[in-house]
Amino acid sequence: MRLAIVGGKLQGVEAAYLAAKAGYQTVLVDRRQAPPAAGLADRHVVMDVTADAERSRTVLAACDAVLPACEDEATLAWLADHVPDWDVPLLFDPEAYAVSSSKLASNALFARLGVPRPRPRTEGGYPLVVKPSVASGSHGVHVVRNAGELRAARADLEAAGHEVVVEEYVAGPSLSLEVLCWAGRAVPLQVTGLEFDEGYDCKRVVAPVGEGARPDGTPFDWTRAVARGVLAAFDAATTSLAEGLGLRGLMDVEVIVHDRIPKVLEIDARLPSQTPTAVYWSSGLNVVELLNATFRDGRVPPVDRTAKRACVFEHVHAARGRLAVAGEHVIGVARPLRLVPGFFGADEALTDYAPGRDTWAATLITLGETVSEARHAADAAVVALASEEYLHLLPEGKSES
Repeated sequence: MRLAIVGGKLQGVEAAYLAAKAGYQTVLVDRRQAPPAAGLADRHVVMDVTADAERSRTVLAACDAVLPACEDEATLAWLADHVPDWDVPLLFDPEAYAVSSSKLASNALFARLGVPRPRPRTEGGYPLVVKPSVASGSHGVHVVRNAGELRAARADLEAAGHEVVVEEYVAGPSLSLEVLCWAGRAVPLQVTGLEFDEGYDCKRVVAPVGEGARPDGTPFDWTRAVARGVLAAFDAATTSLAEGLGLRGLMDVEVIVHDRIPKVLEIDARLPSQTPTAVYWSSGLNVVELLNATFRDGRVPPVDRTAKRACVFEHVHAARGRLAVAGEHVIGVARPLRLVPGFFGADEALTDYAPGRDTWAATLITLGETVSEARHAADAAVVALASEEYLHLLPEGKSES
């Protein structure tokens, strides 16, 4: 199986890593000379697919499937227009993505299906979340606590050409869930827990997530992070969204659990970053392999999402003599990554680290029988990194600047 991956940043890293775990050969296509995923692919073709149709066809049609791993609208539209004509499966649903990539369109879908979500802004009431309609993750997100901050955040986004979404701020555990859907049948995979840096960028993914009373103190134990019944409600909302959208392929759903209700923040009908690797190590489910099988067979294959082990997946960044646990943006701007087993005690790492290099980043993957064991192993790996590289370890929540 030869898989073409178009895009070499965060989603491309995820695709190349999981494709390798599935035993696939990978051809990465990216217009940049040295994107992070280049070090994980079997072959890297430096090319803008939209610029040379004949060359693009030569490269992509020689593969068994094409997986878009970017959010560039022109590239995605070009792939959707051309790849199906070459009798090569495009592992992507452009119609579903068009809805999921717009928060305004997504909110309309949530309202139509009666899916809980943060309430649109009403008069009064702070804090609020202000975000662009078209963007994913933490990009452009502001949490505002008064009218002046609201005006400034709105002006900032409008000056950048964005439509603006303003809604209530809800606090609680953040959860993510991938779902595969074909011919009206949706199959949710494994729920993961998300933890964020001070810029609302995801720094850590934890699996599994269990049900029970949320414990006192931090960091909390993700095996007991949510009240009983929440995961069943999350499954139901995710299934409703995938089937209501008419999804053909893969979608990621992110919620915040507030007052025992999973409120949907956003959906993304594409391969996400971070969470699929945690799902792979915890449950054994390989999202890239399952997605390919869904398109190949015209149905979602059987899945067993039972947790087999615990996984903690987190990012660190070294610069100016300091080491910090940081959001995934540090991986998106890294040099080509390589896979390193046993990296300073982590089970695996994806990193551009080299001895003597001043600035580098790493994604640490640590495993355990329980989440507590996996978290302890992650903490130990970070401490070992700081000690052996003579770096000052910043407490979590402290800025690198």
